[in-house]
Amino acid sequence: MESQQVFTIGQQGLMMLLMVAAPMLIVVLVVGVLVSVFQAATQINEATLSFVRPGPD
Repeated sequence: MESQQVFTIGQQGLMMLLMVAAPMLIVVLVVGVLVSVFQAATQINEATLSFVRPGPD
């Protein structure tokens, strides 16, 4: 097998991996950005969430 064939097969494999993984990565990116915007808009972060307690009964 020639080196050009190896590079072509490798390139095709990487393109296939990108096409398979891209939709999931885009969804995760959008969800992360939305959560970040919500936290910034409401000034909530993980550190303050741990101190939130229910009201008295």
